[in-house]
Amino acid sequence: MPGVYIHIPFCRRRCLYCDFYSVGEPLAPWTRFVDSLLREATVRLPDFIKDNPGDTYTLYIGGGTPSLIPEEEFLRLTEGIRALMPVPVEFTIEVNPDDVTPLKADVWQRAGVNRISMGVQSMIDAELQAVGRRHSAEDARSAYSILSERFANISLDLIFGLPGQTLESLSRSLEEIIAMKPKHVSVYSLMYEERSALTRLRDAGRIDELPEQYSVAMFRVINEQLSEAGIRRYEISNYAIPGYESRHNSAYWRGDAYIGLGPAAHGFDGRNLRRANAADFRKYMQAVSDDFIDEGSGLFGNEMLDEDELREEMIMTRLRTTAGLDTEAFKTRFGEPAYRRLMRDADRWMRSGRLTMGSGSHLTLTDAGVMISDEIIADLF
Repeated sequence: MPGVYIHIPFCRRRCLYCDFYSVGEPLAPWTRFVDSLLREATVRLPDFIKDNPGDTYTLYIGGGTPSLIPEEEFLRLTEGIRALMPVPVEFTIEVNPDDVTPLKADVWQRAGVNRISMGVQSMIDAELQAVGRRHSAEDARSAYSILSERFANISLDLIFGLPGQTLESLSRSLEEIIAMKPKHVSVYSLMYEERSALTRLRDAGRIDELPEQYSVAMFRVINEQLSEAGIRRYEISNYAIPGYESRHNSAYWRGDAYIGLGPAAHGFDGRNLRRANAADFRKYMQAVSDDFIDEGSGLFGNEMLDEDELREEMIMTRLRTTAGLDTEAFKTRFGEPAYRRLMRDADRWMRSGRLTMGSGSHLTLTDAGVMISDEIIADLF
Protein backbone atom coordinates (compact mmCIF):
# COMPACT_ATOMS: atom_id res chain seq x y z
CA MET A 1 0.00 0.00 0.00
CA PRO A 2 1.84 3.16 -1.15
CA GLY A 3 2.13 5.98 1.39
CA VAL A 4 2.64 9.72 1.35
CA TYR A 5 4.53 11.22 4.29
CA ILE A 6 4.82 14.97 4.97
CA HIS A 7 7.34 16.24 7.52
CA ILE A 8 6.61 19.35 9.59
CA PRO A 9 9.87 20.26 11.41
CA PHE A 10 8.61 22.96 13.78
CA CYS A 11 8.16 22.47 17.54
CA ARG A 12 7.17 24.85 20.30
CA ARG A 13 9.74 23.23 22.57
CA ARG A 14 12.17 20.40 21.91
CA CYS A 15 11.77 17.36 24.15
CA LEU A 16 14.98 16.44 25.97
CA TYR A 17 15.17 12.97 24.39
CA CYS A 18 14.58 14.08 20.80
CA ASP A 19 17.28 13.97 18.13
CA PHE A 20 14.97 14.27 15.10
CA TYR A 21 15.33 17.30 12.88
CA SER A 22 13.23 20.09 14.34
CA VAL A 23 13.42 23.84 14.87
CA GLY A 24 11.57 26.34 17.04
CA GLU A 25 8.05 27.39 16.10
CA PRO A 26 8.92 31.14 16.07
CA LEU A 27 11.07 30.40 12.98
CA ALA A 28 8.14 28.90 11.07
CA PRO A 29 7.24 30.89 7.93
CA TRP A 30 3.99 28.99 7.60
CA THR A 31 2.68 30.43 4.34
CA ARG A 32 5.97 30.09 2.49
CA PHE A 33 6.61 26.68 4.00
CA VAL A 34 3.22 25.35 2.86
CA ASP A 35 3.88 26.88 -0.56
CA SER A 36 7.11 24.87 -0.71
CA LEU A 37 5.43 21.62 0.33
CA LEU A 38 2.76 22.09 -2.33
CA ARG A 39 5.34 22.87 -4.99
CA GLU A 40 7.33 19.75 -4.17
CA ALA A 41 4.14 17.68 -4.14
CA THR A 42 2.98 19.12 -7.47
CA VAL A 43 6.23 18.09 -9.12
CA ARG A 44 6.76 14.70 -7.45
CA LEU A 45 3.39 13.23 -6.45
CA PRO A 46 1.96 12.64 -9.96
CA ASP A 47 4.97 10.50 -10.92
CA PHE A 48 4.74 8.60 -7.62
CA ILE A 49 1.04 7.86 -8.23
CA LYS A 50 1.78 6.81 -11.81
CA ASP A 51 4.54 4.44 -10.65
CA ASN A 52 2.30 3.01 -7.89
CA PRO A 53 -1.19 2.82 -9.43
CA GLY A 54 -4.21 1.85 -7.39
CA ASP A 55 -6.83 3.32 -5.10
CA THR A 56 -5.46 2.47 -1.64
CA TYR A 57 -3.00 5.06 -0.39
CA THR A 58 -2.17 6.40 3.04
CA LEU A 59 -1.33 9.97 4.02
CA TYR A 60 0.63 10.79 7.17
CA ILE A 61 1.62 14.22 8.47
CA GLY A 62 4.33 13.91 11.12
CA GLY A 63 7.11 15.91 12.68
CA GLY A 64 8.03 17.90 14.57
CA THR A 65 4.60 19.05 15.66
CA PRO A 66 2.02 19.16 12.84
CA SER A 67 -0.67 20.25 15.29
CA LEU A 68 1.02 23.68 15.35
CA ILE A 69 0.08 24.40 11.72
CA PRO A 70 -2.40 27.32 11.63
CA GLU A 71 -5.90 26.20 10.68
CA GLU A 72 -6.08 28.02 7.35
CA GLU A 73 -2.65 26.75 6.28
CA PHE A 74 -3.53 23.19 7.27
CA LEU A 75 -6.61 23.31 5.07
CA ARG A 76 -4.63 24.79 2.19
CA LEU A 77 -1.95 22.14 2.52
CA THR A 78 -4.31 19.17 2.73
CA GLU A 79 -6.60 20.40 -0.04
CA GLY A 80 -3.58 20.80 -2.32
CA ILE A 81 -2.14 17.37 -1.48
CA ARG A 82 -5.44 15.52 -1.79
CA ALA A 83 -6.07 17.09 -5.19
CA LEU A 84 -2.97 15.24 -6.40
CA MET A 85 -3.80 11.75 -5.09
CA PRO A 86 -6.72 9.36 -4.60
CA VAL A 87 -8.65 9.72 -1.35
CA PRO A 88 -6.39 8.13 1.31
CA VAL A 89 -7.88 5.16 3.12
CA GLU A 90 -5.97 6.28 6.21
CA PHE A 91 -5.05 9.91 6.87
CA THR A 92 -3.08 10.44 10.09
CA ILE A 93 -1.85 13.59 11.80
CA GLU A 94 0.46 13.65 14.82
CA VAL A 95 -0.66 16.02 17.58
CA ASN A 96 0.50 17.23 20.97
CA PRO A 97 -2.13 17.28 23.73
CA ASP A 98 -1.77 20.98 24.55
CA ASP A 99 -2.39 21.98 20.91
CA VAL A 100 -5.77 20.26 20.74
CA THR A 101 -8.78 22.57 20.73
CA PRO A 102 -12.33 22.02 19.42
CA LEU A 103 -11.59 24.45 16.57
CA LYS A 104 -8.41 22.66 15.47
CA ALA A 105 -10.02 19.24 15.79
CA ASP A 106 -12.92 20.43 13.61
CA VAL A 107 -10.46 21.67 11.00
CA TRP A 108 -8.55 18.36 11.00
CA GLN A 109 -11.83 16.49 10.57
CA ARG A 110 -12.93 18.83 7.79
CA ALA A 111 -9.59 18.26 6.02
CA GLY A 112 -10.29 14.52 5.88
CA VAL A 113 -8.11 13.30 8.75
CA ASN A 114 -9.49 9.98 9.99
CA ARG A 115 -6.72 8.92 12.37
CA ILE A 116 -5.01 10.84 15.19
CA SER A 117 -1.66 9.94 16.73
CA MET A 118 -1.21 11.80 20.02
CA GLY A 119 2.02 11.89 22.05
CA VAL A 120 0.88 11.31 25.62
CA GLN A 121 4.13 9.56 26.77
CA SER A 122 3.08 9.37 30.45
CA MET A 123 0.13 10.22 32.66
CA ILE A 124 2.41 11.25 35.54
CA ASP A 125 3.26 14.97 35.54
CA ALA A 126 6.69 14.57 37.17
CA GLU A 127 7.72 12.11 34.47
CA LEU A 128 6.56 14.44 31.71
CA GLN A 129 8.48 17.33 33.23
CA ALA A 130 11.63 15.20 33.58
CA VAL A 131 11.92 14.89 29.77
CA GLY A 132 10.74 18.36 28.84
CA ARG A 133 7.23 17.58 27.63
CA ARG A 134 5.13 20.74 27.48
CA HIS A 135 1.79 19.18 28.40
CA SER A 136 0.36 17.79 31.64
CA ALA A 137 -1.64 14.64 32.28
CA GLU A 138 -4.78 16.79 32.51
CA ASP A 139 -3.99 18.27 29.10
CA ALA A 140 -3.90 14.73 27.70
CA ARG A 141 -7.26 13.88 29.28
CA SER A 142 -8.86 17.05 27.95
CA ALA A 143 -7.39 16.57 24.47
CA TYR A 144 -8.57 12.98 24.28
CA SER A 145 -12.08 14.04 25.26
CA ILE A 146 -12.16 16.58 22.41
CA LEU A 147 -10.69 14.16 19.87
CA SER A 148 -12.86 11.18 20.78
CA GLU A 149 -15.99 13.18 19.96
CA ARG A 150 -14.74 13.59 16.38
CA PHE A 151 -12.45 10.68 15.54
CA ALA A 152 -13.05 6.95 15.84
CA ASN A 153 -9.42 5.98 15.35
CA ILE A 154 -7.00 7.45 17.91
CA SER A 155 -3.50 6.22 18.70
CA LEU A 156 -1.66 7.18 21.88
CA ASP A 157 2.12 7.15 22.41
CA LEU A 158 3.70 5.95 25.65
CA ILE A 159 7.37 6.00 26.70
CA PHE A 160 8.86 3.67 29.32
CA GLY A 161 12.18 3.96 31.10
CA LEU A 162 11.62 7.64 31.94
CA PRO A 163 13.70 9.24 34.72
CA GLY A 164 12.01 8.51 38.03
CA GLN A 165 9.52 6.08 36.49
CA THR A 166 8.64 2.97 38.48
CA LEU A 167 6.72 -0.17 37.62
CA GLU A 168 3.84 1.21 39.67
CA SER A 169 3.76 4.60 37.95
CA LEU A 170 4.01 2.94 34.53
CA SER A 171 1.08 0.70 35.44
CA ARG A 172 -0.96 3.77 36.45
CA SER A 173 -0.22 5.44 33.12
CA LEU A 174 -1.28 2.29 31.30
CA GLU A 175 -4.49 2.06 33.31
CA GLU A 176 -5.42 5.62 32.35
CA ILE A 177 -4.55 5.10 28.70
CA ILE A 178 -6.55 1.86 28.54
CA ALA A 179 -9.51 3.60 30.19
CA MET A 180 -9.53 6.16 27.36
CA LYS A 181 -10.20 3.26 24.96
CA PRO A 182 -7.77 4.14 22.14
CA LYS A 183 -7.74 1.90 19.10
CA HIS A 184 -3.94 1.87 18.93
CA VAL A 185 -1.01 2.37 21.34
CA SER A 186 2.63 2.92 20.38
CA VAL A 187 5.14 2.13 23.13
CA TYR A 188 8.77 3.20 23.01
CA SER A 189 11.72 2.63 25.29
CA LEU A 190 13.41 5.90 26.22
CA MET A 191 16.54 6.20 24.11
CA TYR A 192 19.61 8.21 25.05
CA GLU A 193 20.52 9.42 21.58
CA GLU A 194 24.02 10.76 21.06
CA ARG A 195 22.98 14.34 20.25
CA SER A 196 20.07 14.72 22.66
CA ALA A 197 19.93 17.01 25.68
CA LEU A 198 18.87 14.01 27.78
CA THR A 199 22.14 12.24 27.04
CA ARG A 200 24.11 15.31 28.07
CA LEU A 201 22.21 15.44 31.36
CA ARG A 202 22.93 11.76 32.00
CA ASP A 203 26.59 12.15 31.19
CA ALA A 204 26.77 15.12 33.56
CA GLY A 205 25.32 12.99 36.35
CA ARG A 206 22.13 15.02 36.62
CA ILE A 207 19.79 12.13 35.80
CA ASP A 208 20.14 8.36 36.07
CA GLU A 209 19.42 5.93 33.25
CA LEU A 210 17.30 2.99 34.36
CA PRO A 211 19.09 -0.38 34.35
CA GLU A 212 18.32 -2.60 31.36
CA GLN A 213 16.69 -5.28 33.48
CA TYR A 214 14.25 -2.69 34.79
CA SER A 215 13.24 -1.78 31.26
CA VAL A 216 12.69 -5.47 30.50
CA ALA A 217 10.35 -5.71 33.49
CA MET A 218 8.49 -2.62 32.26
CA PHE A 219 8.08 -4.15 28.81
CA ARG A 220 6.49 -7.21 30.40
CA VAL A 221 4.05 -5.02 32.34
CA ILE A 222 3.11 -3.20 29.13
CA ASN A 223 2.53 -6.46 27.25
CA GLU A 224 0.41 -7.90 30.04
CA GLN A 225 -1.82 -4.88 30.63
CA LEU A 226 -2.42 -4.05 26.98
CA SER A 227 -3.03 -7.69 26.08
CA GLU A 228 -5.56 -8.07 28.90
CA ALA A 229 -7.36 -5.02 27.51
CA GLY A 230 -7.56 -6.60 24.04
CA ILE A 231 -4.89 -4.30 22.57
CA ARG A 232 -2.59 -6.75 20.80
CA ARG A 233 1.05 -6.30 19.82
CA TYR A 234 1.48 -6.51 16.05
CA GLU A 235 4.95 -4.93 15.82
CA ILE A 236 7.75 -4.52 18.34
CA SER A 237 6.57 -1.08 19.46
CA ASN A 238 2.94 -1.07 18.32
CA TYR A 239 -0.30 -2.46 19.70
CA ALA A 240 -3.82 -2.22 18.34
CA ILE A 241 -7.38 -3.40 18.66
CA PRO A 242 -7.59 -5.98 15.84
CA GLY A 243 -8.44 -4.16 12.61
CA TYR A 244 -6.89 -0.86 13.73
CA GLU A 245 -3.23 -1.57 12.97
CA SER A 246 -1.57 1.44 11.35
CA ARG A 247 -1.80 0.93 7.60
CA HIS A 248 0.79 3.60 6.89
CA ASN A 249 3.45 2.24 9.22
CA SER A 250 2.69 -1.36 8.26
CA ALA A 251 3.61 -0.45 4.68
CA TYR A 252 7.11 0.52 5.88
CA TRP A 253 7.57 -2.89 7.46
CA ARG A 254 6.35 -4.66 4.30
CA GLY A 255 8.77 -2.71 2.12
CA ASP A 256 6.07 -0.89 0.16
CA ALA A 257 6.80 2.33 -1.73
CA TYR A 258 6.36 5.67 0.01
CA ILE A 259 7.20 9.26 -0.82
CA GLY A 260 8.54 11.78 1.71
CA LEU A 261 7.77 15.47 1.28
CA GLY A 262 9.36 18.27 3.30
CA PRO A 263 12.76 18.82 4.96
CA ALA A 264 14.37 15.65 6.37
CA ALA A 265 11.64 13.48 4.80
CA HIS A 266 12.65 10.09 3.42
CA GLY A 267 11.16 8.01 0.64
CA PHE A 268 11.56 4.56 -0.93
CA ASP A 269 10.53 3.38 -4.38
CA GLY A 270 9.64 -0.13 -3.16
CA ARG A 271 12.57 -1.65 -5.03
CA ASN A 272 16.05 -0.35 -4.25
CA LEU A 273 16.10 3.46 -4.31
CA ARG A 274 15.96 5.62 -1.18
CA ARG A 275 15.70 9.40 -1.20
CA ALA A 276 16.36 11.77 1.72
CA ASN A 277 15.53 15.46 1.64
CA ALA A 278 17.96 17.88 3.29
CA ALA A 279 17.41 18.37 7.01
CA ASP A 280 17.34 22.15 6.71
CA PHE A 281 14.04 23.95 6.18
CA ARG A 282 15.66 27.08 4.76
CA LYS A 283 17.71 25.07 2.25
CA TYR A 284 14.58 23.08 1.47
CA MET A 285 12.47 26.15 0.71
CA GLN A 286 15.23 27.72 -1.38
CA ALA A 287 15.76 24.55 -3.38
CA VAL A 288 12.05 24.14 -4.00
CA SER A 289 11.77 27.74 -5.20
CA ASP A 290 14.65 27.05 -7.63
CA ASP A 291 15.05 24.04 -9.91
CA PHE A 292 15.04 21.28 -7.33
CA ILE A 293 14.55 18.31 -9.66
CA ASP A 294 18.29 17.84 -10.14
CA GLU A 295 20.12 15.98 -7.35
CA GLY A 296 22.72 18.72 -7.35
CA SER A 297 20.16 21.24 -6.14
CA GLY A 298 20.94 20.38 -2.53
CA LEU A 299 17.35 19.45 -1.75
CA PHE A 300 17.88 15.72 -1.62
CA GLY A 301 20.28 12.82 -1.90
CA ASN A 302 19.68 9.36 -3.37
CA GLU A 303 20.94 6.00 -2.16
CA MET A 304 20.80 2.86 -4.29
CA LEU A 305 20.57 -0.20 -2.03
CA ASP A 306 22.62 -3.25 -3.03
CA GLU A 307 21.53 -6.87 -2.59
CA ASP A 308 23.10 -7.21 0.86
CA GLU A 309 21.37 -4.07 2.10
CA LEU A 310 18.02 -5.19 0.69
CA ARG A 311 18.45 -8.61 2.31
CA GLU A 312 19.27 -7.08 5.68
CA GLU A 313 16.37 -4.67 5.42
CA MET A 314 13.93 -7.48 4.70
CA ILE A 315 15.15 -9.36 7.77
CA MET A 316 14.95 -6.29 9.99
CA THR A 317 11.56 -4.96 8.92
CA ARG A 318 9.73 -8.29 8.75
CA LEU A 319 11.02 -9.56 12.08
CA ARG A 320 9.74 -6.40 13.75
CA THR A 321 6.19 -7.62 13.10
CA THR A 322 4.26 -10.47 14.67
CA ALA A 323 3.61 -11.78 11.12
CA GLY A 324 7.36 -12.35 10.90
CA LEU A 325 9.70 -13.07 8.00
CA ASP A 326 8.32 -15.28 5.24
CA THR A 327 11.34 -17.50 4.66
CA GLU A 328 9.97 -18.86 1.37
CA ALA A 329 9.59 -15.33 0.02
CA PHE A 330 13.11 -14.63 1.30
CA LYS A 331 14.45 -17.66 -0.58
CA THR A 332 12.65 -16.66 -3.77
CA ARG A 333 14.04 -13.13 -3.55
CA PHE A 334 17.64 -13.81 -2.48
CA GLY A 335 18.29 -17.42 -3.49
CA GLU A 336 18.97 -20.78 -1.89
CA PRO A 337 22.46 -19.99 -0.44
CA ALA A 338 21.16 -16.86 1.38
CA TYR A 339 18.20 -18.87 2.67
CA ARG A 340 20.45 -21.63 4.01
CA ARG A 341 22.63 -19.08 5.80
CA LEU A 342 19.55 -17.45 7.32
CA MET A 343 18.17 -20.73 8.63
CA ARG A 344 21.57 -21.81 9.94
CA ASP A 345 21.96 -18.56 11.89
CA ALA A 346 18.35 -18.68 13.08
CA ASP A 347 18.70 -22.21 14.44
CA ARG A 348 20.43 -21.33 17.71
CA TRP A 349 17.86 -18.60 18.41
CA MET A 350 15.04 -21.08 17.81
CA ARG A 351 16.69 -23.62 20.12
CA SER A 352 16.98 -20.92 22.81
CA GLY A 353 13.29 -19.99 22.48
CA ARG A 354 13.89 -16.50 21.07
CA LEU A 355 12.74 -17.30 17.52
CA THR A 356 10.06 -19.66 16.32
CA MET A 357 8.76 -20.87 12.99
CA GLY A 358 5.23 -19.57 13.17
CA SER A 359 2.40 -19.82 10.67
CA GLY A 360 3.58 -21.58 7.51
CA SER A 361 7.13 -20.56 6.72
CA HIS A 362 7.18 -17.39 8.81
CA LEU A 363 10.09 -16.87 11.20
CA THR A 364 8.95 -14.79 14.19
CA LEU A 365 10.33 -13.40 17.43
CA THR A 366 8.94 -14.85 20.63
CA ASP A 367 8.20 -12.54 23.59
CA ALA A 368 11.64 -13.42 24.95
CA GLY A 369 13.15 -12.64 21.56
CA VAL A 370 11.51 -9.24 21.37
CA MET A 371 13.50 -8.24 24.46
CA ILE A 372 16.78 -8.70 22.56
CA SER A 373 15.50 -8.14 19.02
CA ASP A 374 18.40 -5.88 17.99
CA GLU A 375 20.94 -8.57 18.90
CA ILE A 376 19.03 -11.30 17.05
CA ILE A 377 18.47 -9.23 13.92
CA ALA A 378 22.11 -8.15 13.80
CA ASP A 379 23.20 -11.79 14.14
CA LEU A 380 20.97 -12.81 11.21
CA PHE A 381 22.59 -10.17 9.03
